[in-house]
Amino acid sequence: MPSGKVVWNQGLQFVGTSGSGHGIVIDVKKDKGGFGAGASNTELLLMALCGCTGMDVLSILRKKRLAVDDFEVAAEAEISSDLPKRITDIEVVYRVWGSDIPAQALEEAIKLSKEKYCSVSNSLNSRITHRYEINP
Repeated sequence: MPSGKVVWNQGLQFVGTSGSGHGIVIDVKKDKGGFGAGASNTELLLMALCGCTGMDVLSILRKKRLAVDDFEVAAEAEISSDLPKRITDIEVVYRVWGSDIPAQALEEAIKLSKEKYCSVSNSLNSRITHRYEINP
């Protein structure tokens, strides 16, 4: 079962540890009471989304025996102005480098991740849109 915990360091900075023993600094900007020395909670959530869908999409492309030379996933969020300041919309951008990567194969992989495999995106109550770039 996945698990994690955070331990307060100072200011509003915490050190998080995953159940598997991996650590990360969670912090906010100085003007919010932190030190600006780590990722914010929202940034961590977006990175988790990118990692989850990225692993899915890359795995599917590899199963199709496509020659992926490089791959990245980025996400940007829109935040509501009222409290709680929740993520309302997220745009996920997939960038793939490789020779002969069919757009249809990438679209299918993104759809499978979104609809079937990515536990993070399926746990969020946000509108998530996707786009992609295929680079030689």
